[in-house]
Amino acid sequence: MSKDSHAGKGYGRPGEAPPDQPNMLEQILEPVHREIRKEPQDEADGDEYTAGRNWAILLTLFSVLLVQLAGIALIVWAVFW
Repeated sequence: MSKDSHAGKGYGRPGEAPPDQPNMLEQILEPVHREIRKEPQDEADGDEYTAGRNWAILLTLFSVLLVQLAGIALIVWAVFW
């Protein structure tokens, strides 16, 4: 039996019809947020946000430096021991 032998004989099982939802595509494509803000908020420039951002940058740099030092220490340990 070829793949095309079932062509045109319905949708799935004989008594089953495809769902009739004419606006289904619109429901899928509608945005989750009603409005997308084009301008950044003025509140994001306050001191409370920059302090946390500075700490995050410092911790990231510290962790990168720590990993680099650990890698160098591992190489030194492997060569000299």
